[in-house]
Amino acid sequence: MNMKRRPTDSPAVALALALGALATGAVACSVIVEHRNQQCTSDADCAQFTDAVCDLTDNTCVPESSASGGGDGGSTTGGCAKSPKDLVEIIGDIDTDFTLKCDRDYLLKGQVNVKDRARLTIEKGTTIHGEPNQQVPAALVVQPGSQLIAVGTKDEPIVFTSGKPPEDRKPGDWGGVILLGSAPTNHVDANGMRVPGQIEGLTTGGQFGGIDENDSSGTLKYVRIEYSGVKLAPNNEINGLTLGGVGRGTIIDFVQVRHVSDDCFEFFGGTVNAKHLACQYSGDDAFDWDYGYRGKLQFLVAQLDPNVVEETNGFEGDNDPLALTPPPEPRSEPTIYNATLCGKGVDVDKEQYGMLLRRSTKANIANAIVTGFEVGLDVRDPETAPNVSSSIFFDNLVGTFAYAEVGDGTGVFADDDDGFDEIAFLGDPARKNMELDPGIPSCFDPSAPVFGPAKSLTENAAEPPADFFDEGAAFVGAFRDASDTWATSGKWAVWSPM
Repeated sequence: MNMKRRPTDSPAVALALALGALATGAVACSVIVEHRNQQCTSDADCAQFTDAVCDLTDNTCVPESSASGGGDGGSTTGGCAKSPKDLVEIIGDIDTDFTLKCDRDYLLKGQVNVKDRARLTIEKGTTIHGEPNQQVPAALVVQPGSQLIAVGTKDEPIVFTSGKPPEDRKPGDWGGVILLGSAPTNHVDANGMRVPGQIEGLTTGGQFGGIDENDSSGTLKYVRIEYSGVKLAPNNEINGLTLGGVGRGTIIDFVQVRHVSDDCFEFFGGTVNAKHLACQYSGDDAFDWDYGYRGKLQFLVAQLDPNVVEETNGFEGDNDPLALTPPPEPRSEPTIYNATLCGKGVDVDKEQYGMLLRRSTKANIANAIVTGFEVGLDVRDPETAPNVSSSIFFDNLVGTFAYAEVGDGTGVFADDDDGFDEIAFLGDPARKNMELDPGIPSCFDPSAPVFGPAKSLTENAAEPPADFFDEGAAFVGAFRDASDTWATSGKWAVWSPM
């Protein structure tokens, strides 16, 4: 096995080969195994060779993989067969550059921190398991200044999953993936002074936030995270993918989170942009933001679980969790184009919103489809300032647009809107929102969803701006039409019921 790690005299990284019967099948990937005679204890000992690293299996220098791991789904040369018996355990801190090769599977034991400006690289086709049901949940945490480079392909994704046998896996088996950066947040102390935030769910090393809007926590492309999310206590949870103070220098594209016990994606401040995000069956919200998140998102799809009774929403947006007055700056204000949000399609005891915007958040949302929720939109708290336009709200169970306006706190349709009239807001002709059938009947099918409409929904659609966004996506929803299958083709995303 070819791996980077710190010198053997360091206690910070403990790696062990554990012989186990974790059958995951063979995955094709590119790696050259060419042993050299040079002995080594760290990568520095291999610097005389081109692109060489230290293989601590036999303490010899070996070359890096010849595959670029690019995200264009290109062909590979050669291949490495996974061993179904050898499982590499990863324990403790990673504080020097380190590579997970695709010829092994890996097991995260407890909280594994990438720290001290180290870069963790994961080859395409690699599977990482989280040790299940531990007091300290298994989680991969990339600390500020460090990076995760996880670049899979459409058919050779990088997968984070449960350490249980496939038939026994369930949401909440392990923690999740957490990126922490140095981009601005609005986290303040009791005196109103901006201070670093502390991410939920971690026992150590969870601080995030700073002043670098262009900070980079690495690259995630063609990555799947599943059976994760741990609820330690109310408002103290680990999500599928947690992004705390992550900057716009980070690249996130083609990431699916599925069967998670909390949110699929949560943005705690920061400026990170992302495209092609897919969520299936979250125990809480599909996409959640707070603490001054100001990034740009495009091509989002969510499918929620009809068997979960919790208050699960498509979007849940806050400026800060305490609804401070005046609202701390910078205000949360994501800009979102092209989303398809498929709710549960059935009524449940607790409310479920396509979009729940509250606690002084701002938001710019266009070209969204919202269907199968209890209602389309609920806006709470006087300082909340949304801009929702060019979107379709259809077949939401109590009110397609929103709850009927009745007195705050009274009646079965009370929406705590502090006087905000959602129906009038969304129905304003200038906003170009629509109540019509988008033509996606398979939106709720957990095994074989078809998220694209029969024909492109271009009426009243907004043209995304040039900065970051795909300008050609002047259609409503995350998919141009039924032939647009970015979330359902290839092996990177999996759709299945529990």
